[in-house]
Amino acid sequence: RADTPLSERLDGAQHRRETPALFAVCPMSGLKSSEDRRRERELEEARKAGTIPAERDADGNEINPHIPQFMAQAPWYLNAEGPGLKHQKNLKQKGQVASATDFKPRGQKAGPAATYFRKGACTNCGAMTHSTKDCVERPRKKGARYSGKDIKPDEVTVDMAYDYAGKRDHWAQFDPAAHMDKIRAHEAEAEVRRKAAQQKKLGELAARERKRERRGKGKEGGEGDSATDTDTDGSVGPSDDEKVDEAEQVIIGQDVKAPAGKAKASVRNLRIREDTAKYLLNLDVNSAYYDPKTRSMRDNPLRGSALADASTFAGDNFQRATGDAVQMAQLQLYEFEAYEKGQSMQMNADPTTVEMMNKIYREKKEKLKDTRSNKILEKYGGQQHLAAPPKELLFAQTEDYVEYDRSGGLRAGKEKAVAKSRYEEDVLEQNHLAVWGSHFDTTTFRWGYADDHSTLRNSYSTGAAGRRAREMAAAALSAPAAAAGS
Repeated sequence: RADTPLSERLDGAQHRRETPALFAVCPMSGLKSSEDRRRERELEEARKAGTIPAERDADGNEINPHIPQFMAQAPWYLNAEGPGLKHQKNLKQKGQVASATDFKPRGQKAGPAATYFRKGACTNCGAMTHSTKDCVERPRKKGARYSGKDIKPDEVTVDMAYDYAGKRDHWAQFDPAAHMDKIRAHEAEAEVRRKAAQQKKLGELAARERKRERRGKGKEGGEGDSATDTDTDGSVGPSDDEKVDEAEQVIIGQDVKAPAGKAKASVRNLRIREDTAKYLLNLDVNSAYYDPKTRSMRDNPLRGSALADASTFAGDNFQRATGDAVQMAQLQLYEFEAYEKGQSMQMNADPTTVEMMNKIYREKKEKLKDTRSNKILEKYGGQQHLAAPPKELLFAQTEDYVEYDRSGGLRAGKEKAVAKSRYEEDVLEQNHLAVWGSHFDTTTFRWGYADDHSTLRNSYSTGAAGRRAREMAAAALSAPAAAAGS
């Protein structure tokens, strides 16, 4: 300071010169001399340049020299013994995390209930293991805190640190055995419904049988009174005993425990991953339409192309009309019709039953059809008119004798006449000796006339001279091209 005497300032400078170690490095205050700071700066630059190896921490790991000082330097209150980055890590001990399958008791009581209300307990029921907002007991008009009566015992609680999946697992601690009670209840309900439907069906059959008996007695009493043969549908058609009642069908096969409802919908139009997708067969936007929602392409994507014959996919409509697809559609239609009449059949669950029932239904239907036809023929006659014509007439075979030689020429007899089309044939026009389309020019890929090799439709015939002129013109056009190629 300026007001300090000169003698005191000189004494202070002399004291500092005599004790240089005191001001060089003070470990308690962390002060360093300029020489030490310069040496540390040079060492840090050399480590960054890579001329000397990097510094290592207490664990032997290298410390990146490019890390900023405010990150590498530990706070003073950590009392770091050496360089390192341990102060940047979270050193909290992680406890054992419970998974979703670990058992946690629920509903178990820890012991007998208390006889008085305890401080900190639930004000509603008096238990110590939960708070009032988490209480599952019925809200009381006067809680246990004020009444001191009916205090509930404490539940068994286990402190378990669940992970992310364990906290959000809705099926945690679920007992699969409890689901069997629901299955048994559902089966009992289905059995009651089945018995009720069977009783109703038996009642309908009994009522129908009584109705048939009454109608049969009425017919027997009216046989003597009827003197004329009336042409009515009732007299010609089959009787009630011969009609096929689709509601009387009996399910054959095993009893499938399936809910009474529609058949399960299956995923359609799936393909093997190695196969080419339908929409990649033809990339033309004007080709067959592909529906991405149902994965269906009804038309053939390669129609009219050279790859149409070699392709294994010809459209979904082609697949639906070939193989067993038609029979499968008929079975599905029969299943729907049977369901509308009260029969519970599932083709996906029990296809054998559906097929057998359909077979029985078709046999009864054909038998009924034959019986009805026979009754009409017995009454009106005309059996001779229903006989099929001979095969000779069906296949246009005649008794005319025709003989051919080895080359295929006609030797004896009259050759079969060729059926003509609705259009005029072999009509010569414009003085031509051949019809249009009798010649094909391979150079221009066009149709023409065979007499003069003209490729213009309705052109006047020039005869052999025109043919020679066209051949010379074609040779002249091809000569320069051949010379240029050589």
